[in-house]
Amino acid sequence: MRLSTNTIYAIGTQSILDQQSRVSKIGQQIATQKRITKPSDDPRGAAQVLNLQQAKRINEQYAATRATLEIQLSSEENQLNQVTDGLTAAKQTLVAAANGTLSDADRESYANELEGIYQQMLSAANAKDGSGDYIFAGFKSGQTPFTGSAGNLVYNGDNGQRELQVDSSRTMRANDSGLAVFAATTASATYIATADQGNQGSSTYSSLDVVAADADDYGHRFKLTFSGNGADATYSVVDSTTGDTLINNAAYQSGQTIALGNGLQTTIEGEPADGDSYTFAKGADSDSNILNALAHAVDVLRQPIDSDAAQARFTNTVNRANRQVDNALDNVLSVRSDLGTRLNELDNLDSVGETQNVTYKQNISNLRDIDWVSAISDFSLARVALQASRQTFMSVQQMSLFSQK
Repeated sequence: MRLSTNTIYAIGTQSILDQQSRVSKIGQQIATQKRITKPSDDPRGAAQVLNLQQAKRINEQYAATRATLEIQLSSEENQLNQVTDGLTAAKQTLVAAANGTLSDADRESYANELEGIYQQMLSAANAKDGSGDYIFAGFKSGQTPFTGSAGNLVYNGDNGQRELQVDSSRTMRANDSGLAVFAATTASATYIATADQGNQGSSTYSSLDVVAADADDYGHRFKLTFSGNGADATYSVVDSTTGDTLINNAAYQSGQTIALGNGLQTTIEGEPADGDSYTFAKGADSDSNILNALAHAVDVLRQPIDSDAAQARFTNTVNRANRQVDNALDNVLSVRSDLGTRLNELDNLDSVGETQNVTYKQNISNLRDIDWVSAISDFSLARVALQASRQTFMSVQQMSLFSQK
């Protein structure tokens, strides 16, 4: 086969260009530390790298969302810690203030102490997070949750709970509403006894006991009403849930135990006036706003006790507030427990996410990055091949029919 001079020159030139291209390509890989510098280097590998990079970015976005959520939940946890401390202090104050030997001045002192606790809890209820949003306002994060006068606060937020996607298959609540924290009770909430504000007698309830929590009417609302005065006093009990009269005009004696259906009983002491009444309801069915309850307790602590009726109003209000504080504390601890579970889950998801991120980086590196030993070896061989091509082409250039050996 005869090769023309042009063909020989073309083959030699192309060989040099191919070797130069190979040297340049390997040099670029070494400079960038990447085996795949453009899709044509390895189309399949490049596609896998793109998929892994996308998965890694999504994983990092979930991590950023979890970090944001952790800040929000930590802000709520700080406020709930203040509320827990406040309720514990309120319980101690109410127990101390219930001492029957205290003077009006002593009770005023306790009232001031309780008002400070109330203000602390109100501040926590209306607290903002780092973004300036109200923590306990639900979806209405730009509106002050609790407003109004002491004892008559109203909730301006809603029950909305924001949810964030923290993993590919997991969403998590980012907040708890003010109603869920400050105006709710758990399923195990105790009964609350409320003396009617118009009561004129000196009766008080000294105990409220569960007889059978599995009774068919346990959880119903009951109303106890007195008729007559003194030795002629009688009482009636109505199941307000069903409307049935359970006891009708039974003779009353101070200190006796009165059945409220089949699952509950109370002991009433003192002398009721005609028309006095009490309402007994589960915490969830009564006024459960603990902020208003504390404000009412402050108000009654500041009122002078100048009669048996005033003493009864004081005792009944403090007893009611004590039970409300117990129910509220149980509820707040339940909310904190749930919040703690979410924070722990975030930590676990972060750990899994970090491990997954390392895996993504390693897989991307395996597909895209160079093997230094192989790259340097290939670079050296490519340079040798380029030099050989050049020398070969130069030798061919010098050959002719007149060349001698």
